[in-house]
Amino acid sequence: MRNINRMNDYFVRYLLGSIGNEDILENIVNCVLRDSGFQEVHNLEIINPHNLPENINLKESVLDIKAITKDNKKIIIEIQLSGNIDFVKRIFYYISKNIVSELNENESYDIISQVISINFVNFNMDFYDEGKAHRCFKLIDTENHKVSLDMMQMHIIEVPRFIKVLNNSNIDDIKRNKILSWIEFFTVKDLNKKVKEKLKEVNDIMPKVIDKYERFISSEKEMEVYNARDAFLYGQTLMLKREREEGIKEGIEKGIEKGEKNKALSIAKSLKKSGLDIKFISNNTGLSIEEVEKL
Repeated sequence: MRNINRMNDYFVRYLLGSIGNEDILENIVNCVLRDSGFQEVHNLEIINPHNLPENINLKESVLDIKAITKDNKKIIIEIQLSGNIDFVKRIFYYISKNIVSELNENESYDIISQVISINFVNFNMDFYDEGKAHRCFKLIDTENHKVSLDMMQMHIIEVPRFIKVLNNSNIDDIKRNKILSWIEFFTVKDLNKKVKEKLKEVNDIMPKVIDKYERFISSEKEMEVYNARDAFLYGQTLMLKREREEGIKEGIEKGIEKGEKNKALSIAKSLKKSGLDIKFISNNTGLSIEEVEKL
């Protein structure tokens, strides 16, 4: 049986965003919420259900899963395979866009719902502190963190860091923290019989998840769209990698250039103090006469 990249956003939308899969969606959402100590949600209604015909020519569309609860909380789930710390700005933009889209001109603000944004990222965000696998951001009082404006939750699940946690976890750990079962499902290279049995043991929803996965990879039409999307995402990842490498190279070159300039300025300053002619200093350091005069 073939294996696919189960973090491909098209497959994730098929798995979590299909009508009849609300229990799967509810499970993964509540695994994330429990991991941060938040109240669970129930009775989810999928807003943008997966539809194969609509995705036949899919290439660059943003694929997310949207749902709403009976008490009007909006849930957004997105998968991001490559990126950097700037991805946070995109999350903020997307949360704001979803809030604004609810409200027409002259309507009351009280119809605005809470937004819970859940983002699985397959890279390390690098927040310049300890490598936490799951972070949640909210609007809080800077002096009293117990006081918050509970209009949004922004969850960032860094999959590479969770893989390290998973590798040091036993069956009981995964049963207690079921988000690890989802990390294993998404990332294990070979979803063989042994792994499937383990997943079914640690999370009651996994039999249905695995059945949906097997139906997906057996569908030629779904796999056709998946392959097109996977090729696009791979190209996007390579492009970001190349841009990152070029940025690092440019930074090094600028650093060397700046270092040489500082060295020339230091030498020129010493020569000027010695009383040497400004034109002589300019000719021998590469600095302009104006630059030497300012020293």
